[in-house]
Amino acid sequence: MADINRQDIIRGMMAEVDGLSYSMASASLEAVITCLTQALANHQSIMLSDFGKFGVRHRRARSGSHPRTHQPITIPEVIVPHFTPSPHLKKLVQKSNEPNSDISR
Repeated sequence: MADINRQDIIRGMMAEVDGLSYSMASASLEAVITCLTQALANHQSIMLSDFGKFGVRHRRARSGSHPRTHQPITIPEVIVPHFTPSPHLKKLVQKSNEPNSDISR
């Protein structure tokens, strides 16, 4: 199964909404991505029902070793984006692994 890219999502949006042009679908997708990105950049979480929750997590600074020299180094604290799928999404993904499954239910 191939990965889905931005173009595939735009075509899917056009298939779901009658009369939606490519440029409108593209602009809509861009607006959603911009809103999500700005919220995460401001350390806000985003909850989408039946899909999941986007948020940020703090990784504390920690010690490690340089992979080539094995010298001890300090890995700095970072803030990273994180996604937690909803129970509904988890169920759909699990169902898709079952033979003869219809994930639309």
